[in-house]
Amino acid sequence: MTTTSAFMLNVRLDNVAVVAIDVPGEKVNTLKAEFAAQVRAILKQIRENKALQGVVFISAKADNFIAGADINMIGHCQNAQEAETLARQGQQLMAEIQALPVPVIAAIHGACLGGGLEMALACHRRICTDDVKTVLGLPEVQLGLLPGSGGTQRLPRLVGVSTALDMILTGKQLRARQALKAGLVDDVVPQTILLEAAVELAKKERLAQRTLPVRERILAGPLGRALLFRLVRKKTAQKTQGNYPATERIIDVIETGLAQGSSSGYDAEARAFGELAMTPQSQALRAIFFASTEVKKDPGSDAPPGPLNSVGILGGGLMGGGIAWVTACKGGLPVRIKDINTQGINHALKYSWDLLETKVRRRHIKASERDKQLALISGSTDYRGFSHRDLVIEAVFEDLPLKQQMVAEVGAKLRCSHHFCLQYFFPADWRYCGECGQTGTGDWIALF
Repeated sequence: MTTTSAFMLNVRLDNVAVVAIDVPGEKVNTLKAEFAAQVRAILKQIRENKALQGVVFISAKADNFIAGADINMIGHCQNAQEAETLARQGQQLMAEIQALPVPVIAAIHGACLGGGLEMALACHRRICTDDVKTVLGLPEVQLGLLPGSGGTQRLPRLVGVSTALDMILTGKQLRARQALKAGLVDDVVPQTILLEAAVELAKKERLAQRTLPVRERILAGPLGRALLFRLVRKKTAQKTQGNYPATERIIDVIETGLAQGSSSGYDAEARAFGELAMTPQSQALRAIFFASTEVKKDPGSDAPPGPLNSVGILGGGLMGGGIAWVTACKGGLPVRIKDINTQGINHALKYSWDLLETKVRRRHIKASERDKQLALISGSTDYRGFSHRDLVIEAVFEDLPLKQQMVAEVGAKLRCSHHFCLQYFFPADWRYCGECGQTGTGDWIALF
């Protein structure tokens, strides 16, 4: 193998092959289409070496296994057929890893996401470190996509359909102990012994099969599966309102694989991946991802940050109530809400009360903690209490003259020279986006 290869093979004296993953010139490992030939060359050597007892895939990066596939590959696809072909190529490569005649172990430290987890799922066993940097997940849904290299088929069979649906539909990332409890990994060890623990696991002649929990076994049956998918479809439709095709296709593909077999599931996965890659939703989400990545590269200003001790919110509707909840109950900052009537303020207070009361019922927090957090939120129908706010967020409904009036009014009340206007999506604790602008009346920075 050349020194520029991202995959390097080393056969130890105990006849265990160690494949080190190290993408040249990159801080993190990502899977690229051109790596397929490198991996296949290594797999060929492994198959031809009859003395090998096992194989271990491990990263040579400091705190990263594989962060996912290179999203630029999708951008280069001109149509759904090309994106589908890309998915089928990934599926074939993972199938070749899974078909190796000796035990194959993924030794995971750091981020193991997207295509990285799909590669780990193709291995026969997985072992990870107990480090806080170690997380595992399939976040493709956040880009308007689904896992395209077999993840929708292997994960349900490994951890159960209910757990798999939850992971893939939300894109949630599991930490080491969570992954162990879910059955996603077979062991959790300190980083210092990761390689040796993986080697010992690879030497075992027979790897015991994991038994799914009783709940997952029930849901795996025809009746349980039918009820589960009906419920998941209903809840998903309520959340997306039909505006997010990726979630619908994820459910379809997983159900197809379980009902008709893996072969049909892989075929459905590849076709769905190709179609989703061309949707405006996926294209927009990928554009946001790239823009966010560029923003992170900006070193920013050398000026020290100003104080942030209290926040004001204009508007107590759904958006204002959500922002108040995030700011007070998650950020721990006092919040003052301004609305045209007390009904709006009461609505915002009830929003936080309901969320906190749910936490109390589930015994996540005590009633005293609920009351303490709720006390951080207050309101008024005028601008009393706004003069010393370090940050004011406008959250009134979409009426431009009203927005302009309120911004002008609150601007006259504030002592600070810079104003930050954030526009959130609902629910407010999901994400916000923005761009910069400047008015002619002072140093304004507006994020819309």
